[in-house]
Amino acid sequence: MFLFSPTFSHACGRLRPMRILKVTLPLPLEPMSYLPPHADVRRGLGHRVVVPWRGELRTGVVVGEEDSEHKSFTLREAVTYLDEWPWLGPPEIEFLRAAARDSFCPLGLMLGDLVPFLEPPLSHSVRLLPNADPSVLPPGLESLVEGWQDARALDPKLLDFLRESGVIEEEVSERRSSRQVLVLKTELDRLDKLSEKAKSALYALQDLKRVESMAELARAAGVGAGVVKGLVDKGFIGFEEVEPEPEAIAVRRLEPLPLNTPDFASIRGGRLLERVRALSTLAQTERLLVLFPEVSLLRKFRPFFPAATVLHGEMKPEERRKVWTELARADAGENDQEPQTESSAPSPLLSTYQGLLLPRRAHRVVVVEEGAEAYKLAAGSRVFVPHLAQLRAEMLGVPVTFLSAVSSAEVWERAAVELEAPKPRLHLLDMRQERGWPISGAALALLRQVAEKGRQAVVLSARRGFSAMLRCKQCDWKAMCPNCELPLRYHRSGRLGILRCHQCGHEHDAPELCPSCQSDVFDPRGPGVDWLNESLRQQLPDLPRYRYTAEAKDNLSALLEGRPGVLVGTTAILRGPTLPELALVLLPYADGFVMESDFRASERYHRLLWQLADLHPRRRPLLVLQTFEPNHPAHKALQTADPQAFMEFELALRHALHYPPVTRIVKLEVSHPKEPQARDAAEQVANLLRPRVQPGELLGPAPAPVPKLRNQYVFHLLLKTSDARLHELLEGLSLPRGARVRLDPDPQSFVGLLED
Repeated sequence: MFLFSPTFSHACGRLRPMRILKVTLPLPLEPMSYLPPHADVRRGLGHRVVVPWRGELRTGVVVGEEDSEHKSFTLREAVTYLDEWPWLGPPEIEFLRAAARDSFCPLGLMLGDLVPFLEPPLSHSVRLLPNADPSVLPPGLESLVEGWQDARALDPKLLDFLRESGVIEEEVSERRSSRQVLVLKTELDRLDKLSEKAKSALYALQDLKRVESMAELARAAGVGAGVVKGLVDKGFIGFEEVEPEPEAIAVRRLEPLPLNTPDFASIRGGRLLERVRALSTLAQTERLLVLFPEVSLLRKFRPFFPAATVLHGEMKPEERRKVWTELARADAGENDQEPQTESSAPSPLLSTYQGLLLPRRAHRVVVVEEGAEAYKLAAGSRVFVPHLAQLRAEMLGVPVTFLSAVSSAEVWERAAVELEAPKPRLHLLDMRQERGWPISGAALALLRQVAEKGRQAVVLSARRGFSAMLRCKQCDWKAMCPNCELPLRYHRSGRLGILRCHQCGHEHDAPELCPSCQSDVFDPRGPGVDWLNESLRQQLPDLPRYRYTAEAKDNLSALLEGRPGVLVGTTAILRGPTLPELALVLLPYADGFVMESDFRASERYHRLLWQLADLHPRRRPLLVLQTFEPNHPAHKALQTADPQAFMEFELALRHALHYPPVTRIVKLEVSHPKEPQARDAAEQVANLLRPRVQPGELLGPAPAPVPKLRNQYVFHLLLKTSDARLHELLEGLSLPRGARVRLDPDPQSFVGLLED
């Protein structure tokens, strides 16, 4: 428990040097100045601190301290430190500042992105100071004289006024949520006076040991909720707090894979289990910070590292704060949990991007699948995590290693340990010659073989719904979104279906007749999951079908038991469970994954194909691509089981166009609901930059690949040059008002669409 009793005695008489805290809140702001908590003489650097902010209490981090003799009496006091030890050490604070500068964003924005669970729920009570005159209280707050009152019941503005007046005390602490379960409170030997239903409930609880709620027990015993409540009232059963149970892990063991190359920056190639073996080799002698783009991939590695500390976004915020607190305590030397025997390996830290600031020293930073789009934060600072991981390793003075099936273009030319590339089984169907749409006759024949042999298949689409577009065959009318320069996706629903925008959410019924020519003949284009599902139902009615997208997942228990069937879905399948009898992976419209206005599109497609080739850890499913470009370099790379040729071709293009990894790119995105204002604002930004840039460093302004998105007209400007030059160009740049200007460092996509 902490007390806060503000006083301004230091403002009277001669000013003495005062310690000033620089506090960063998880807001798009730079650090703000506060006085230390009243009567707390501790050094606060790196501590979580509770401060008053706009009528409420917010939790931030002390990122600096300084002494000042000038006007310190005008500053407000922080309320309290939340912990006895720092949450961030000096190296973490230094990295936080460097990361914010590197990403051209305020320090608070970077803190909020990297530690989104920083602020816990607070228990907050207030009372009038014992020696204060009750008459200072506004009407309605007389209860503060009687003792501690819950601050949540008070007007924040009045509370802020009393805080500034220095007449209240405040108690603030972290409110920790507890898990309660229902358990037996008595022995089951004297139940004569209970009804048969009550006895059934008690016997059920005896078998179950504990349940989460009265309703759950009632369902398990087949009795009414009133019966269970009566047992609680009589004291036969009751609630008690329990610690959350750790996640059950089926531990797996693999022999480490010897790494004969002494100096390397990446480990690439091989199958997933080979890369896990390589990682376990590093973990034998070094404490690793291992970063994953998605939780699903982290969970595939987790069974091989049972002693690892885990931190990711699917954990509850209080669970993440607990992990962070334990590491902070260990880092401060108060609770060293490292194994003490020389034969024991240091436990690794497995994390998503939220582990970048973890206060535990790592000997090596490992970035898994560094080219994955999931590493790009979609909002806030919009950082690309692998770029910050390199900065983190550099500032810690430790090596960084990239562990990937296929290295990204930015990493490809670095020294690498080459694992033998798997040999995909690839079958290309040239849609300029094949017949049948959206699934050709040749593809259907392969699917029939899967069904005949009792195996399983995956059919992958680039989009949800029925089709990407609904078009009139007579006049070429297309159903377009009124808020976005995009066609409305067609969903089969009801008699006519629904047209829906997957970006802004706009939807309406599909027309019965063409609004332009009154024709009733429509031509859907771009097969989605529902169209493929419908085609399979018609062509292969006996083959069980299942759907798997980000928003709709069928029960896959039959498939996971090994029964035959086909799974139709989007790339969400890559994050789903492994089908044990997978024999075929079909992309009916493979070109839909590469047709984007983006210089990274081919590289992403190339990476996707290698992921699909390794979709099963032991089998080699046949990868079938229906394509209009059978000679695409990515296809040739799979045919020869060698990504080298594709990457050489891709890097030659990047060098010729002066794109990453030759340069670094920052995208300036200017948007406004009215097109003229958006264009004018973009031109103003360009005029500010033109006197500073050298030839080739500035591209644009130009309309974005999708020029109107969510009722905003969007223009892009690209700065592509060295890192040092980017900072020179953007330093002190005064952006125009009126339009929204967003800065996107290291953009991974220029289209800016939500996942389809």
